Amino acid sequence: MVYELADISKVEHLFRKWNEFDAVDVELRVFVTDPDAPRSALLYSSVDGVFLAGEPDRELVAYGELGDNEVHPQNEAWEKLIKECWPEAEPTTRYAIKSCKNFDRMKLQSFVDALPKGYEIRRIDSEIYDLILSADDDDLEYLIGDFETKEAFLEKGRGFVVLKDGSVVAGASSEYCYRCGIEVEIDTVRSERRKGLATAVGAKLILSCMDDGLEPVWDAANLISVHLAEKLGYQFDYEYVYYWINEAQKRMIQDPDKSKWPVFCGTYEQLCEDFRLEKVWMQDGNLYGSACNEAGGDYFTFKLLPIGGNTFGRANGGVKITFGDNCLVIDDVTCRKL
Repeated sequence: MVYELADISKVEHLFRKWNEFDAVDVELRVFVTDPDAPRSALLYSSVDGVFLAGEPDRELVAYGELGDNEVHPQNEAWEKLIKECWPEAEPTTRYAIKSCKNFDRMKLQSFVDALPKGYEIRRIDSEIYDLILSADDDDLEYLIGDFETKEAFLEKGRGFVVLKDGSVVAGASSEYCYRCGIEVEIDTVRSERRKGLATAVGAKLILSCMDDGLEPVWDAANLISVHLAEKLGYQFDYEYVYYWINEAQKRMIQDPDKSKWPVFCGTYEQLCEDFRLEKVWMQDGNLYGSACNEAGGDYFTFKLLPIGGNTFGRANGGVKITFGDNCLVIDDVTCRKL
C-alpha cells in the first residue's frame, strides 16, 4: 500500500542528487510503502514531476494517482521497473550540468559587451513581463517560469531579456527559485538565433546572481544547451533519462476489442490547429497514425493507445481521438474521412 509521508525529512537523504527539496514555493509531496522506516520513496514536485529514489519498489512505480508527469528514475533498477510497469513510456535524455562556484566575471562581462548593435538588454520588470506574454513566440513564455502570477515573479524571480525594436527576442530568467539560487531558463526566438543573444543575456543573469550571492543552477535539455553552459563557465556532468507517463498510458485497455479498428483506418481532413492527424492504419495488431503539430510542420508516426471503445490517446501527448461514423473528433473538432 502507498502512503503519503507527512515528515519528508525521513527520506530527504535519498534525494541528495536532486535539488527538489531546496525548491521555494513548489508543492512537494512524498509517498512511501513503509511509513515507519522508508527505504524507498516517490517525490512529487509540482514543477518537475516525479522522482523515484532508494531501493526500487514496484508499487511506487505503478502508483498513478498524480496526473501526467515526467518520471525520473534514480538508477537503472528503477528504470527497469518503469519499463515493466509502463511499457508505452519512452525515455527522453537530458544532461546534468555541474554547479559552478568560480565563474570568470571578466569573461561573462565580455559576452554582455559583445551584444550586437541594435539590441539592448533589460531586466524583466512589469512592462517587460507583459511584453513576454504578448510575444508571438510561445517559447518565450518559459521565461516567466512556473510562478503563478506576475506579482510572484517580480517579487521572487529574476531575469533579463534582449530587445530589438521594442520586441523581446531572447531572455534568461529563473524558471523557479531555490533557497540559495535559481534554475536557469534561456530562450531565443528562432529568427534571432546564432547571433550571441543567448550567450549575452545568459551571462547577464549569471552576473546578477553572483552580485546577490545566488547560485544559478543549470540543467540542459539538449546538446545546444550543454554547449552554451560550457561557454559560460559550467562543466557537463552526466546524461540521464526521464519517462513521460500520461493519462492515456494509465487508462490504456489491456485487452481491447479490435474488431472495429480496420474501419478507423484511412485518410482524414486536417482541421485542428494544434494536432493534425492525417492518416490512420493498422500494423502488427495496433493502430498507428501520422500527424503534425501545426500546418506545414513535420509529420511523425505514433501509436494510438486504446482508452475506450472508440477513443484513443497518445503516449507522448495529451491528445484524445474519438472515431465516429466515417469521421474522427479531436479537441471537439470533427474531421471527415476522405
